[in-house]
Amino acid sequence: MAAASVCLPAQEKENAAKSYRVETNRFGANWFISGGVGAQMYFGDNDGKADFGKRLAPALDIAVGKWFTPGIGLRVAYNGLQAKGATPYANGPLVDGGQYSNGYYKEKWNVVNLHGDVLLNLTNMFCGYKEDRLYSFIPYVGAGFVHTGKGPGYDELGINAGLINRFRLSSALDLNVELRGLLMKGAFGNSGPEGLAGLTVGVTYKFKKRGWDAVPTVPMVPESQLNDMRDRVNALKGENESLKRDLVEARNKKPEVIVKKEAGFIPRYVVVFNIGKSNISKREYMNIEAMAKGIKATDKVFTVTGYADKGTGSAEYNMKLSKKRAEAVRDLMVNEFGVPASQLKVDYKGGVGNMFYDDAKLSRVAIVEE
Repeated sequence: MAAASVCLPAQEKENAAKSYRVETNRFGANWFISGGVGAQMYFGDNDGKADFGKRLAPALDIAVGKWFTPGIGLRVAYNGLQAKGATPYANGPLVDGGQYSNGYYKEKWNVVNLHGDVLLNLTNMFCGYKEDRLYSFIPYVGAGFVHTGKGPGYDELGINAGLINRFRLSSALDLNVELRGLLMKGAFGNSGPEGLAGLTVGVTYKFKKRGWDAVPTVPMVPESQLNDMRDRVNALKGENESLKRDLVEARNKKPEVIVKKEAGFIPRYVVVFNIGKSNISKREYMNIEAMAKGIKATDKVFTVTGYADKGTGSAEYNMKLSKKRAEAVRDLMVNEFGVPASQLKVDYKGGVGNMFYDDAKLSRVAIVEE
């Protein structure tokens, strides 16, 4: 945890919780396979009867797993290969020939440790998800089955724990330095607790799809602001009813012969959207229809420009959202109100600051102007 706490500057730590919010990928995403080689040491009843160097044995690690979030993953692993020890009994089941200078007999046997682990990427948990981060601090804990086939054969349950120091090499490959420990009881003929400690170095290959997509952050809206929005909606409902009556009266009027004349000035029109949305509410239709009539009365080209509030969502998300908003207004004018497509251009600006009256929600708009 201490190592994870220094992975980002203080300013980034403040945004860690926000940046950790990601979309959960499908089951087939974020799978990996890893392997490593190194050394391990056995601890048992007589582990102090042999020199440190003579107790080291080769170790092999192989694992397959999946990350369900940037901070939580599961894996199934094989650890083992060989272990060495000492015994006072010349006919011990694991004796491999020869004696140490103190009279104890040399032991050597093959070890198989199959186990499942829960992985915790504390770097992502405490510092926020970052795809190109160089180092990650990943402790784990698990349980499994320990076996040796030498002598009478021993089978025992074991508890596993360890630490993976992960270094990013590329989007598909990581370098791992793993420290691990195994605790068991009576697995290799001893009367008390036994253990294996190991250190391996290896690589991890991450299958596609890799990485995580950020979820746009939606801020909480104060109750007072919600009340203002409700009042505005009610007012718009009244205006909408009045516009409906005016529209009925206008449609019932007899057609007039109008002499063609130059169209006057057409002011810009602002279409307001709900947060994170690109669909147009029905209350906007009357005004958009009026704007469409004005455009059709001219031969000028107008631009529909989409915007989003940069205070919510990523830059990439806001760029896509602003484009959808502009296209929605363009499509409504063309398909619903008959504006020639040649008279409308689409532009989009992505996330912007407060455009009108220092109010963030008034930046979630599409503007139609000449």
